[in-house]
Amino acid sequence: MASSMLALFVLRVLSPALVCFCTLSIIPSAPARSAPPAHSAITRVVVPTVIPRRALILCLLSLSALTFLLDGLIFVVYAVIDKTWPQGTGVEYNAVLGLVAFAGLAALGAWKDIRGVDVWNMRRIKLAVATSSCIDLALVVLVAKSIRSNGGSRFPITHTSIGIVFPAFRVLAGSILVAALSSPRIVYKAVAQDGNEESAASDTSSLLPPPSTGLSPLSALPSDSTKYGTFRTPRSGLAQSNPATRVPSPLRSEDAKSSKKPEISLDPSWSEIWNRISRLAPYLWPSKSRSLQLLVLLCVILILIGRAVNASMPFALGELVRIFEGESDRSIWPVLFLYVALRFLQGSGGLAALRDCLWTPVMQYSDREMSQLAFDHLLQLSFSFHTHRKTGEILRVLDRGAAINHTFEHILFTIAPTFIDIAIALVVFCIKFEWTLALVVFIVMFAYVAASIIITRWRTKIRRQMNERDIVTRGIHADCLLNYETVKYFGGEEHEGERYRQAVSQYQELEYKVIFSLNFLNLVQNFIISFGLLAGSMIVALRVTKGQSAPSDFVIFITYLAQLYGPLNQLGYMYRTINQSLVDTEKLLKLLNEPTEVNDRDNATTLMVDDGEIEFENVSFSYDKRTTALNGVSFKVPKGSSVALVGESGAGKSTILRLLYRFYDLPEGGGRISIDGQDIRDVTQKSLRAAIGVVPQDSVLFNSSIGYNIGYGKFGASPEEIEEAAKSAQMHERIITFPDGKLTHWTHVCLFQRSLFQGYETKVGQVPIISIVVDHCTI
Repeated sequence: MASSMLALFVLRVLSPALVCFCTLSIIPSAPARSAPPAHSAITRVVVPTVIPRRALILCLLSLSALTFLLDGLIFVVYAVIDKTWPQGTGVEYNAVLGLVAFAGLAALGAWKDIRGVDVWNMRRIKLAVATSSCIDLALVVLVAKSIRSNGGSRFPITHTSIGIVFPAFRVLAGSILVAALSSPRIVYKAVAQDGNEESAASDTSSLLPPPSTGLSPLSALPSDSTKYGTFRTPRSGLAQSNPATRVPSPLRSEDAKSSKKPEISLDPSWSEIWNRISRLAPYLWPSKSRSLQLLVLLCVILILIGRAVNASMPFALGELVRIFEGESDRSIWPVLFLYVALRFLQGSGGLAALRDCLWTPVMQYSDREMSQLAFDHLLQLSFSFHTHRKTGEILRVLDRGAAINHTFEHILFTIAPTFIDIAIALVVFCIKFEWTLALVVFIVMFAYVAASIIITRWRTKIRRQMNERDIVTRGIHADCLLNYETVKYFGGEEHEGERYRQAVSQYQELEYKVIFSLNFLNLVQNFIISFGLLAGSMIVALRVTKGQSAPSDFVIFITYLAQLYGPLNQLGYMYRTINQSLVDTEKLLKLLNEPTEVNDRDNATTLMVDDGEIEFENVSFSYDKRTTALNGVSFKVPKGSSVALVGESGAGKSTILRLLYRFYDLPEGGGRISIDGQDIRDVTQKSLRAAIGVVPQDSVLFNSSIGYNIGYGKFGASPEEIEEAAKSAQMHERIITFPDGKLTHWTHVCLFQRSLFQGYETKVGQVPIISIVVDHCTI
């Protein structure tokens, strides 16, 4: 009998120990260097590629680790019920070692596989798993013999009987695992002309993204020879006939140089993260409203009350268990009502509901301030920025950047309370139980947080690349919608469809890697939590069997730990969410850091127009300081005269208009532009542009009412003034023929454009100029 128990003990320890040693042996493994291809007269068309059965391998390892966890928990439950700790069985060592060995092999193997190590083809892993399965088979035989010799037991299904089920399952899982490790899939891939394998999307592609040196531009800007209204263009080929206000102008040379290096670090340090948050803090914190700050204070008080509720809940349940067991003479009803009240306050309809109601105005403040900040900054940016931006990409950046609005909420309501709960729990475990339990819980919490941070920082790189491809896909959407007519003219439906298909395919390649990395993170987190649950349960169960703690204390520990693990799981999710928000905010910060090149001087005055005489004096200008757009241009437009600028495309006509509007400022020594003798650089931009009316080459109308578009020349114009301007442009009679024509202010542009010729649309673009004339003279 003693020899049989000793054999069981040795087998239970030896089986997981072999896998544990194997797991530790692969820690120093590094990717093998690829040998240079051998020269051969035979040109290969396809090459075989070995693909491990990753999903099946990780699934079997996880299931095996789960059996060890369940075996250990059942052992603990029986020990608490019997109040006896079985000696010499080795079940506790088997459970702990097995969980560490198989969970560690799954996590570490997946990590090494991601890093490029051919871990699943290592012979030592196959040998360790096969040997462990054989030992488990011998363990099943010995346990079966001991059950027949010992006879019945107190419980219908004893722990010894259950001890057969899990090793038997591991024998089956180990056999399948060895077969999966020994028979990887073979896939034949095409070889490109340069002799390298095509980088197609497949399971063989590395899950680790290539190193990135910066925010690479998503698409190159058009070459200088295609810029409209700036450079002379060759007459050969198809001319591009885009509107002058929407075709990019060249970037300045210093902008081109600065675009090669990222303005924001792709792997931010803690100080950089703090700098980003502090930059946006005035818009996240309601610094301008005392009432909102009071609401934040009330939310903080509710958070502290919630911590007290969480700390009291397990003790209320433990007291109920003591009453049920007859260890306490207290009445059950006050304790039961207290427990129900605590559960109500802890639930989503208690303190959390009240806190959310109080926090809603603060959240709306953050959303409002952030969106207004980005919108106002976009309108203040110089013309040079808007001529080379992509509308779809900018909209996507604004959408993703809005995620930072809820960062303060996550920190206040999830991260801070979680750490407070952990601190309280450590104190409770140290006082109520012993310091070793508090130490185990602390190590588990620390390992969980550290693993979450390390793996999430690695996932951030892949997530950033996926966001880049998502922005490209959104940009193709916007380009095709904005240039729908051009696509139809040239029959580009198939071309654009293929371009979109390729963009989606590249996005989904990175999306797969992001999903895989997320599952890997969840796997590691669950293994750490399971180890903490098993180790802590064994410590408390041992105290119960020794009489140092009551069975109700075991209930308190399990309830407290489960209550603690909930926020801890939420902490991992919140860290990922905040980290993702910071990634998504990178481009928003880059957008907010975009300088406004044309600014009013501190002593700028309002433009005073008397005669409206315009004069260009020896004006020279270059967009990029390399190629000259205007060279020594001088002319004068007297009062009441009409002047036409005639020239081929690229002669500088649009450049003259942009300079007159101060879309660009002349450099020092670049001449002077004046109106009635006033240098336009010395007056405010608002007064300058209010005195000038322009009818663009292609009238672009707002997707709003016709009244809104007509009144855009004079903000706050009355309906009578808008109607008078429409009559002056000879458009009023046509507008009133619409069903809502009597309410000119509400006739929609879309209905108008479907019903009129293109020339009438241009007339609507002219009406705002007339609305300015109604108010004052116009240049």
